[in-house]
Amino acid sequence: MIQTFETVKELKTYGAVRSELIDIPRMFVDFPVTSNVNFADDLWEFYEFKRFSGEDWAYKYDFTQVNSTYKNFAKYMILRILFIKHNRFTTAKEKFNVTKKFINYLSENHMFYPNLIDAQFLKGFFSNTLSERSLSDKKYTIKMFLAELELRVKNVDFSECYSYLNEINSRKIKIEREKGKHKFIPIDIHNQIISAAILDIRNENLNNPQRAAACMIVLCAETGMRIGEFRLLEVNRVLPISVRGETESFFTLNFKTFKTVKETDFKWTWSFITENALLAYQTLTNIFRDTRKSNFLFVNQKGTEVSKTLLRFRLVEFFYRHKDKLQLDKIFDHEVSQFAVTTKRNLQSASFIPDEEMDRKIYYVTFHQYRVVLASILYNKGYKLDFIRKHMNHLTEEMTKHYIRIKELEKLEVNAVETLQKRSSKDGFTLIQDEEESSDRYIREEIKSKEYQEIYSQINKFLQKNKLNIFTDIQEIISLLSRTNNPIADMELGICAKSFNKLCQRNEYISSINDAYYLGVQVPSLDDLSFSIKRFQEKARIIEYNEDLYKKNPKYRNEFERELKGLKKYIKRKLNPELLLLKDEIKKTGNPGIVKNYPGLGEFLENISEIEKEVAEWIEKKL
Repeated sequence: MIQTFETVKELKTYGAVRSELIDIPRMFVDFPVTSNVNFADDLWEFYEFKRFSGEDWAYKYDFTQVNSTYKNFAKYMILRILFIKHNRFTTAKEKFNVTKKFINYLSENHMFYPNLIDAQFLKGFFSNTLSERSLSDKKYTIKMFLAELELRVKNVDFSECYSYLNEINSRKIKIEREKGKHKFIPIDIHNQIISAAILDIRNENLNNPQRAAACMIVLCAETGMRIGEFRLLEVNRVLPISVRGETESFFTLNFKTFKTVKETDFKWTWSFITENALLAYQTLTNIFRDTRKSNFLFVNQKGTEVSKTLLRFRLVEFFYRHKDKLQLDKIFDHEVSQFAVTTKRNLQSASFIPDEEMDRKIYYVTFHQYRVVLASILYNKGYKLDFIRKHMNHLTEEMTKHYIRIKELEKLEVNAVETLQKRSSKDGFTLIQDEEESSDRYIREEIKSKEYQEIYSQINKFLQKNKLNIFTDIQEIISLLSRTNNPIADMELGICAKSFNKLCQRNEYISSINDAYYLGVQVPSLDDLSFSIKRFQEKARIIEYNEDLYKKNPKYRNEFERELKGLKKYIKRKLNPELLLLKDEIKKTGNPGIVKNYPGLGEFLENISEIEKEVAEWIEKKL
């Protein structure tokens, strides 16, 4: 029903509406939040909940600059976030800052009628948000604030707003998350860093801060602990463990973690500790023995808990001191950005950097990158996921897999092997450069290209110079040319590695075309069989993963069903005809003849029965 008025005087003014909004929650404002904070206060300080020094900002909420029209609604929202949803104070403070900006935006636009807030108005507020992840977080916060208004103001309906706020581009967020991952640094560089740190630890001529920084790097790299956990490390927390019947003992390091618990609570956890890490721990114990005025292992000048800022400062100093030895500036790949970078202009108090080098870029490895590298090192050494999960103090194996990026590593390796073997000459010593030698029309087109001819030539020079064979030395080749395993220090190998990366990207594109489940006429060829088997195994792993998701949540049924149907078509039209061709060829030439004519098939011949059995099981598999 439309509301009517006798005179213009009866129309509500902005001031009257504001008064109503302010008055709505007024009857509830006078109650204690904590022993030190009342709801009516405009300055809330929750320092009794503080976990770490240097985090005062997260425990202080200043409402003095928040427009009084919406102030109390914001207060209710913060209380709900902190004491009902039990978000961390750092999280709540971020939401408070977003809400404060939104209230200011409402005030600047004289938006004192809440019903006038619509999706278009909200889009204006979000217009300068740079990333989809940030937009998603902000939308969630504003949705909470609007819900608080809707709860306490009559006749307000934000249904349209919620429809807009619930629109999230998950695919874009995933892409941003992948780009934002801490990069996996080359293993060789990782080892050089640890070697340099060990030398610093043993060098008693260095000052204590420099030796302490080296100890910090070794402990973080060899235990995988988070920097927040390192800050809280205590003395006398290394315990020897012996096994009955064994003469040698090993050691564990006990430490506090706040990662999986709420606010002021913590729990004790532990990690195995290597000889290098034990040396670093013992050295830190001795370095600060005379200045330590607390139980903390690494202390500041006052002998008490050190800040994250100081630890990062020491980290950068270490890399600046070793810049000529590590030469990260020559390894830095702008496409990958695998190292962090800073300058003295960003670290004004960095007296270890001369003023004339104010804008010199200092490349370094972040604390978190050591966790990523350690998880992958353990995985590559054959340690079980459950062991790595416990060592890394993860709640789930899924998080551990995220660190190791198992599927990405496996997929990259399969593609890298296929890239070379599919383009290899019969003897395996070079890539073919004659288009007539390939049965793949896309590779023939590739060989015609001047750009790819140059790429082929660079890789062939590398293979010939190092006397490597694509069939017998494939893992060594992949290791050398992969940017995650090699520092790419000299120009020749650097150029070759970039060429190899481009070729892998091209191969991934070709494979995607061929993965249209081979709907056209297929001519079976043993030249392709080794790649067909690998692609089958790769597809099977993906589908098994989707099947697990489907069992947990039926919404993944379509994804699983689509992949399963695709795999069956792939087997029927591509893989099975090639396997039948292999049987015929074995009857004619025997296994030695197969290996001679088709070197890539050698690794599969002994297990061909198991492969055929697995193929048959997938053909029979149903939802």
